[in-house]
Amino acid sequence: MPVIIVSVVSGEDQKVRLLQAGADDYVVKPFGMAELLARSEAMLRRYYQGTAESPVVVVGPLSVNLATRKVELNKRAMKLSRMEHRLLTSLANMRVCGHARPAAHGNLAQKPGDIQYLRILVHKLRQKLETDPNNSRLVYSEAGTGYRLEERLEGAA
Repeated sequence: MPVIIVSVVSGEDQKVRLLQAGADDYVVKPFGMAELLARSEAMLRRYYQGTAESPVVVVGPLSVNLATRKVELNKRAMKLSRMEHRLLTSLANMRVCGHARPAAHGNLAQKPGDIQYLRILVHKLRQKLETDPNNSRLVYSEAGTGYRLEERLEGAA
């Protein structure tokens, strides 16, 4: 799996040492979330194009191709906004997208307004993916930590 180093250290020696040690990219704080997501998406496209591992994540009727950026639900192409697609890709890669503080791996909410924005984005995604958005079977809340992409059967807790 690709590795992106996120650090406050901006010295060239540190960057070169970590890249030579196997890191695929190096991002210096502070950085924009859009930049980090774009770097992650580009790296995953390259990774999946050069490996035998399947770039397709299948969760029940949902299929997310991480290399081609195609999303299908019940074998039908889905139209998602750029941010909805980024959220879904993050969920497909990590399986848990968090909003707890302090920032942790997979945490998309960094600033105070981000948590509410993430909730709105998840709601919009559920509207497009779920037959009953109020009873989610694909994108559901992970108690106190964030959101999870996983097929849940009826009656599952």
